[in-house]
Amino acid sequence: MGCRKLDIDKIYSAFSPAKEIVDPKLFAGRREEMRSGILGLLNRGGFLAVYGLRGVGKSSIAIQLSKIAKGDTTLPNMMGLSDLLPRRGFDFIVHYYRSDTFIKDIGDLLKRILFGDENNPSLFSLTKAGDRKLEEFRRVVNVEGSTGLFGAKLGASGQEEKVYKNYVSDDLVQQFRALLGTIQKDNHQRSGLLILIDEFDTILDKTGFASIVKACSSDFIRFGVIGIGTNVAELMRDHTSIGRQIDTINVPLMPPGELHEIIKKAEHVVGHEIKFDEDAAQAIVDKSEGFPYFTHLLGKEAMVLAFERGSQRVDMRDIEELSRKISEGRLKSIYEDLYHAAVG
Repeated sequence: MGCRKLDIDKIYSAFSPAKEIVDPKLFAGRREEMRSGILGLLNRGGFLAVYGLRGVGKSSIAIQLSKIAKGDTTLPNMMGLSDLLPRRGFDFIVHYYRSDTFIKDIGDLLKRILFGDENNPSLFSLTKAGDRKLEEFRRVVNVEGSTGLFGAKLGASGQEEKVYKNYVSDDLVQQFRALLGTIQKDNHQRSGLLILIDEFDTILDKTGFASIVKACSSDFIRFGVIGIGTNVAELMRDHTSIGRQIDTINVPLMPPGELHEIIKKAEHVVGHEIKFDEDAAQAIVDKSEGFPYFTHLLGKEAMVLAFERGSQRVDMRDIEELSRKISEGRLKSIYEDLYHAAVG
């Protein structure tokens, strides 16, 4: 029967090619990057910037940092970094936003931050006044009778873009700053409010973001961005105008030893019901070329192949079959698309 007593769902839990690593116990490698992130959380008034190539695990690092900021010590303890944590621990309020096609500029981003999404409550919920504070904000930002929250009432002058940008960068920023001040006053016992924006590089028009960060950052209010880039300037061109220390986390290609660690952790998740032969694991690491995304993708597919033939070993037969599937375009469509996107 081989590994047939293994629940195949365990294999899908062992590897995460399509989403970031949430469980600290499944997080592999990246000790130096996590060390830099923890030191960044300690830096009062600092600004976090996590950048690197597609597929190197930036979002997974950011997710783990958000968990640490909220007080989870699992990963620091595993990595021997617990001495870097403050004695009373971190206790940040963390709002983690992911940019999407609905966020085209900083006005859209500010709306998302203010009013929340499926993963974050409205910022107004963090104040004692709650809904009353929201209604007060609505009244203040209405302009010239407009019922819109983020635009001015305009005629046919064709000046919508200019007025919109000026409004976002001036009056609205000051109201946003005032709201953050209220949040700090009502949550003064917490470590702070950490606002992280993932896939920041996908926002087409980033005009005004540096102004918001510069105006609103404090010892209590922190911002951070995560995105594709080879340096901070590529991720955020006006970063020098922030005027505060930027704590950069450059996420490089993952060394082979850490890629092997991904495979070892996956074996543990499946209760060692399926293991990788040494040459099969090395082949996956070699094919990954430093991208943990590929190790998760190829490792999962190879383990599924071993499971399907009832074997407790992933061997070179599985690697060869997997290579054929890749070359013939027979990976499941979602993974094939992600694979080629990462290659690109």
